[in-house]
Amino acid sequence: MQQNINENSGYYFAPQKPVKTGFSPDRADFAAAVSALVSVALTVFFGLWGGFNLGWAIAYAFFFVSLSVYLFRQVFLKSENRSFSPFAAVCGVLSFALCLNFVLSADNLIHFLSFVVMLALGSVYFSSLSGRKIPGGDLGVVSFTLFSPLSSVQELPDNMRSLFSNGEEKTKKTQKALLGIVCAVPVLFAVIPLLVRSDAAFEGLVGSFFANPGETAFKAVLTVIVAPFLISFCLFLRRGAKKENGAKPLKGFDTVFISAFMFTLNACYLVYLFSQTAYFFSAFSGILPDGAATYAKYARRGFFELCGVCAINLCVFFLMIVLSRSRGGKMPSVLRAHGVFLSLFTLVLTATAISKMVMYISRFGMTVDRVFSAAFMVFAAVVFISMLLRCFSEKVKILHIAFIAAGVVLLVLGAGNANALTAKYNVAAYYDGRLKTVDTEYLESLGEDGVPLLIDLANDENKALAKKAQISLANALSYYYTGEYSADDEDFVVYDENAGYSLGYGTLPYFIPDGGKADAEFYKMNLPRYRMYKLADVFIKHNPDFFKLAEN
Repeated sequence: MQQNINENSGYYFAPQKPVKTGFSPDRADFAAAVSALVSVALTVFFGLWGGFNLGWAIAYAFFFVSLSVYLFRQVFLKSENRSFSPFAAVCGVLSFALCLNFVLSADNLIHFLSFVVMLALGSVYFSSLSGRKIPGGDLGVVSFTLFSPLSSVQELPDNMRSLFSNGEEKTKKTQKALLGIVCAVPVLFAVIPLLVRSDAAFEGLVGSFFANPGETAFKAVLTVIVAPFLISFCLFLRRGAKKENGAKPLKGFDTVFISAFMFTLNACYLVYLFSQTAYFFSAFSGILPDGAATYAKYARRGFFELCGVCAINLCVFFLMIVLSRSRGGKMPSVLRAHGVFLSLFTLVLTATAISKMVMYISRFGMTVDRVFSAAFMVFAAVVFISMLLRCFSEKVKILHIAFIAAGVVLLVLGAGNANALTAKYNVAAYYDGRLKTVDTEYLESLGEDGVPLLIDLANDENKALAKKAQISLANALSYYYTGEYSADDEDFVVYDENAGYSLGYGTLPYFIPDGGKADAEFYKMNLPRYRMYKLADVFIKHNPDFFKLAEN
């Protein structure tokens, strides 16, 4: 009846179809979605459950290459303006190179920091490759790093709806593809058992997947939950609006307020510098100041305190730059003067702290914590040099330098294998007389990187040290061959009254190896672990009874 009324009135309102939103996907989008799904599956099955070792390196490398190809072909080559930020290119190279840390290093802290930094660098690289310009300003790189991931989460419903709903023909093809996969499952149940019987390697691979069906099902569900987020991220980089995503400039604080704050802080540093001149610069000559309890206390205390001061100064100086009101695009002269003094003072602290650490290591040996702390000081020095230059030129982008410096420092620590370097230094220092003994328990705590050195020390001419090394070695190999430590009871102390030191903690007897290995799947492997197993197999073959030494 409504239609007749409209016609009599001279108007006809045709029923309107719902307006489609989103985009019409093509084959490249579906290929990117499949690649993202595979990347998530590799991450969950091999990366997450593999302890972020070789498995994570494979997963990220696959994702990095596939997404780079997708954006390069679908966005970069089709863009009229093919400009690409050199900073983004360096970020991409470092992000991909950090995969080496998960292969060449076994240190968990290196893995965690590399994971965080490589994702941040990767976000900058992929966003720039998708045609988005890095905004100016010191906070621009931060907003640029977070914008694409957060925006892709916001647009996830529209991206997934567009991928599987827009276009009737494409929807049918997708449904047919899914139906084909489902129909192939019964055939796989018939084929896989035959392949398992035909080859031992394939049997081991399949066995690792289905040894725990409940865990495999959980991994599959987790993959399905996480995959849409990564798929949406890939689609957003190509299909999302390329609007300006930089943060709006902050109004900042009044110059008088910031100047008073900086004056108070710098005055304190100036008084401290003059009152402690001997304390600071004696580190360079190795002279112990009067009143210090011990040489070790002096060196260690000075280093870690100065590390804390440098970290605080980093935050203060950066906030001063961000929150100060510029005059004609330049930092006010009074704040520039405060910044110059703070930079120079902190660089002196950095040099002093590093010299203290070198002095401490020369007397008491190297530890991984000392190496990491020294690396942080090098990172802080690079950032403070950039801050010093920023006081004279507004073109210096501090966070750009900080991002690259963080990637380079982590790459050096990981690829250089700080754990192995520490273990080798301590043993070499013992052999050439710089150290009186070797802390075998510390070598044991270094895991894969400490075991090869314990094997060397197990045959040392110093019988007491050799026995300590053998006990630490037996305890370490217990974990790598059985998954459990022999020394699991800290109340049980093996003590040598003649030697006058503890031989370690543990329950006896130690394990007898049966050829099996714990966590030896390829995706849980890294180069240090591979070398450790190789050396340990040879040692056990030639010394089958050394595990019983603790019983004697």
